[in-house]
Parts: sequence; C-alpha cells; structure tokens
Amino acid sequence: MKQLGSIGLICALANGAGADDTVGEETIIVIDRAPDRDADPKARDRDRALGDAPFVTIIHAEDHPATASVADALGASVGVQSRSLGGLGAYESISVRGAAPGHTTVLVDGVPLARLAAVTTDLGRYALDSYGQVELYRGAVPVELGGAGVGGAVNLVTRLGRGERGERINASAGMGSFGARHLRLAYGDDHRDGRVVSASMLGYQAAAGDYSFFFDNGTPLNATDDTYETRRNNGFDQLDAATRWGVVDRSAVAGLRFAGKHQGLPGSATQPSLEASLSTYDLIGDGHVEHDVGVATAREQLFVLVERQRLRDPAGELGLGTQNRGYLTLSGGAASTWRLPIARHRGTAGIELRADRFRDEDLDNGGAPLTGDREAGALLAGFDIALDPAATIVVTPAARFDLVRTAPSPMSSGPTAGMELPPRFDAVPSPRLTARAAVATDVSIKASAGWYVRLPTLIELFGNRGSIIGSPELLPERGPSTDVGVVWAPSEALGPIDRILVEASAFGTRARDTIAFVSSVGFVARAMNVANSQSYGGELVASARLARTVSVTANYTRLVTQQLTEEVSFANKALPRQPGHAVYARVDVVRRVLARNASLWLDGSFQSRTFLDQANLMTVPGRALAGAGMRVEIAGGLAAALAVENLTDARIQFLPLDPPPRPDLTETKAALADLAGFPLPGRTFYVSLDWSH
Repeated sequence: MKQLGSIGLICALANGAGADDTVGEETIIVIDRAPDRDADPKARDRDRALGDAPFVTIIHAEDHPATASVADALGASVGVQSRSLGGLGAYESISVRGAAPGHTTVLVDGVPLARLAAVTTDLGRYALDSYGQVELYRGAVPVELGGAGVGGAVNLVTRLGRGERGERINASAGMGSFGARHLRLAYGDDHRDGRVVSASMLGYQAAAGDYSFFFDNGTPLNATDDTYETRRNNGFDQLDAATRWGVVDRSAVAGLRFAGKHQGLPGSATQPSLEASLSTYDLIGDGHVEHDVGVATAREQLFVLVERQRLRDPAGELGLGTQNRGYLTLSGGAASTWRLPIARHRGTAGIELRADRFRDEDLDNGGAPLTGDREAGALLAGFDIALDPAATIVVTPAARFDLVRTAPSPMSSGPTAGMELPPRFDAVPSPRLTARAAVATDVSIKASAGWYVRLPTLIELFGNRGSIIGSPELLPERGPSTDVGVVWAPSEALGPIDRILVEASAFGTRARDTIAFVSSVGFVARAMNVANSQSYGGELVASARLARTVSVTANYTRLVTQQLTEEVSFANKALPRQPGHAVYARVDVVRRVLARNASLWLDGSFQSRTFLDQANLMTVPGRALAGAGMRVEIAGGLAAALAVENLTDARIQFLPLDPPPRPDLTETKAALADLAGFPLPGRTFYVSLDWSH
C-alpha cells in the first residue's frame, strides 16, 4: 500500500486575521500574522463541495508524504482505484467509477495532456508536492476542461505565491527502504508590492525498487516450490522543474514545466523483464489572460506540449520482439471562453483549437517512421439557470461539439499496406445537464447526466508496429453517465466536533464500442470495438475533527461492473481489475509536545477481490493493509517525519479455491499484488526532513 495522507476536505480554509481601516470608500485590510487555518470551523474546500454542481474532490499536497505521486493520492480518494507496477515511482494509472483509465482526462493547469498515441497517462511520474492541489472531477466535468470521458477528469494545479502559513521557501529531503530517496526545493513569493506572485521548484526522486515478494513458481497448487524472489529492473530516476508567474488576482498567468524520468519495466512475477526500460521527457508551456469586455469576462489560453519517449527492450521480454523505439509528440492549442451575466443567470461560450503530431520511429531497423497528426476544434456552451432569486436551485444545460481530423502515414503491413489512407473525420457531440439545490445553508443536493466520448488513438486507428495493427474503421468509445448525491458541511461547530463533512452519491455509466487489442495469428493484435459494459454503485465520504485535536476521515466505494456481450465466457462477468468494495480510513492526532507541534496518524485500506481477465478466472485476492507515521517540529521551521507502509509486513494473501480440488485444499497462497497482478512490497520505512521559511 502506498502511504497516503488524509483527504483534503478535512482541513480548515485559510482565514486571514487582522484589523480593518476605512479610508473614504476604500477598505484597507492589514494582515499582522499568518492565517490560522486550524481556528476555522469550516471544512476545507467547503464552498466548492457545496457549490460545485459536479462532484469534486480537492487533494492538497501538504496532506500527503513528500514521496507521494499524484496517483498515490488519488488512490485514497473515493471512487478511484490506482493500478501500479509496484513500488515507489512505478508506472501508475487510475480508474474512476469503474471506467477504463483512458476515460479520465488528465490536465496540468488546465492544459489537456496529449493522448494521440497512448490512451492512458502515467500519473506515477507526477510528484504531488510539485503542485498546490489536484482537482478530481467524478462524472460531470465543466465544459471548459474539455470533453472528458465517463470517468471524469483530473486537473493538476500549481500553487502561486507564498504557502498557506506565509512561507516563501520549502525544502525537503528523505530516504527509505529499497533505495527510495528524494530532494525538493520550492520558492514562492509576492513581487512588485504584492501585485505579482510566483512559484518555482526543482525536485529529484529515485528508488531501486528491489523488494522481495512471495512467488509460487507458477504452480499455485504445489507449495513445495514456493519461494521469495527479488523484484528486479524496478528502479527509476526522476527530475522535475517548474516556474509559474502571474498577477495576484490570477487574471494573467504563465508557466513552464519540465519532467524527465527513466524507469525499468520489470514485467510480471511469472514473466519478468530484466532489460526493458522507458525514458520520458515532458515540456509544457502555457499562459492565460482574463479581462472584462463590457459586462462579460473573457479568458484566452495558449499552450504547447512536447513529449519525447524512448522504449528499449533488447531481449524482447515485453512480448513484442526486440525493440528500440523513439516516440515524439508535439501539441499546441488555443482557447477563448466568455462568461456573460444575464440577470441572475450566467451564460458561458467558447471555442478551442488544437493540433497534435506524433512520430514512432524504429531506431534499430530504420525504415519509414509511423507519423500522424490530429487537428481538432470545439465549440462549447453552457447556461447557469437560477430557478429562484436566491439561486438556491441552479440548473446548467451544457454541450460541447468537437470536430476532429486524423491523418496517418501509409501502413507497411495489413490489408491496407502501402496504400494512402484518407484522413478520418469525427464529429463528437457531448451534451450534459447538471443541477444543484441548496436545500439548507449547509446541505446541497447535486445531480448530473451526460453523454461522453473517447476517440481512438493513432495506434488504435493506424497501428503499424508489425505486431500491432490498427483499424481505421474503429468507432469512438462512447456512452451515458449519470450521478446524484447530497453534501452536508456545517459552517459551525457541533459541540466538541468542530468540523464535519459528509458526501454520499450514487452513479451509473455505460460504455459502448469499447476499444481493445484482440490477438489473432501469432503475436499480431488488431484494434477492435468489443463488448459494451456498464458500471454502477455508490460513494460515501465522511470526515470530522474533535476538539481541534483528533481528525477522522473515511471513504467507501461500492462498484458493480458488468460486461454486456453475447460471448458466453464473458457475458455478465465483472470487468477486470475493478474491486466491488473499497474502503480507506485515517485517524490523525495533533498536539503540542514540549512547545512543539507533533502529529501522529494511522490509516488502513481494504479492497475486495478483483479479476485479471474477462472470463473472471484469474483472481487477485482481497487485501487489508495498514500504515502509520508521525511528524515532529524541531526548531526554526525544521521538522522530521517517519512513515511506515504495510505496517504488518503482509506479503502473502490467501486465494479461495472454488471448487476446492480436495477437502483439505480450500485455499492457496498468492503474492500481495496490485489490481493488475504485479507484486507489491512488504513493510517499508521512509524518513524525511522538511524546512520552511
């Protein structure tokens, strides 16, 4: 289990304290000390939890360990499951509400990451503390953030200016089990008499990932050859840097972000890869300006994105033959969004333009590289309709219409080998409806319904790698999604409970024309539209704080997934890698000890069994894990922390056998594993120092 911090909704909103002086009609607020967020009785992000029509979870970097990735933090959130190769820094993707990873759009400061070639994004390579917060939209997504899939969207947001307690400099360093280590330095400040704010950071993170794990030698019914193996080729080195500047009201902001990561690709326990590796380098530049045009507010945004990757598999251990490939993705885009108040209502309209180019080159065998480009334009509109003068009930119909052109290079294999393929055009409508009713000061009921689409990637359309062949006739994945729920977040203390937040929701999605690679002759796989599927369930989040000392937070996700197909082996079976039950809980205790702040926490997680295949024959047992940690302030802004993951050193799970092969053999041993079946480490320790000024 990744050691995870408490959900961001349990902390207090920053609340400045000072004296007010009035000069004429102008009020001057003098801040004479750092904000005391602990004194605020309101749950952190309460206004957004009650006021945003979609269900949104705000994850704050300071609530998580210094080594946590974005995927680690999301994995503790309600409705989310993370999938990992295992160990610190490993490849990680997320699934939201049972949707495939490709159905969750990933953005950095509102810039959508390119998904021109690969459908998923490795969220394990984004260090959480290089951002101020992460916004997770479950289900409905604001139209300004793009035509998200049925899983919602994740927006990584950079903090500008000083920290929440007025600090300018934050530095941290640490080391732990299996070669884990990190160094990070961040600086944020106000400039030009407070009119300009900035944030810059530089970070390094690495691990060897050489933990031991239980291995049954591929013979689960024979215990005589069971052993422990060492995870190999599981290390990584990562460097990231960013700088971002803007005016104090965020009406004009620009930034540049770089990330580079080299990692081994260890493979599975039964089929390890000892030499395969992947290197990824990203550069993102963006800027936006907001300004008034009469009574309307306009926002213009520009962005560029460059991603270079190199995949090396000299021994052909990944199953596609020897490879030494280079990938290059170039993206650029612009958007203009306008908001116009109309009486007590508000209209939103906008236009977006984007162009992407992808190149896949065989660096060993030469030949013409696979190249392709995609140009897209979108029109978006929404209208917030306040049904009463106090705007306690707001209904928002909204829609996006995307027109996309995709052009490939000639394919070298398959039935269309050597032929010039015409460009492909996709017209993608995405209508949606959201509603929010503030039935009381501290209670909101929220609901949404919409139609969402994921376009096939260039590889899925025009794959040209010898062992992978695309299908130019592929239909987009698409389907409806809906949810409804209630949020309770009191603004005043309830006796000794000085903060509380409860959110309950039910949801349902249905994916049609799901795209998957289907093996045919030999090792050749072709992209095809396969079975439809549906997912439905419920989510519950609850958090409270007692006497400004003990904080408790927990979330529970119930998920039912079903394959809708005529194939008897798969019909009505659960989707792979989706547990039916998932629970996360954490307790934090904060006290003053010897005139120093000290905190102690304990957390635990449980998830039910999952399946690795469509036929539900290969099972990953359910698991329950615990963790603990502490942090103590020393002096002068310096603090030390200790985190322990997998507190009980669980490395073996027991898999029930149904039916049992004999009366005395009802279960068998299996390695502690991720949802994707990759082995996870046992007990791990991490010690870190952090300093702020």
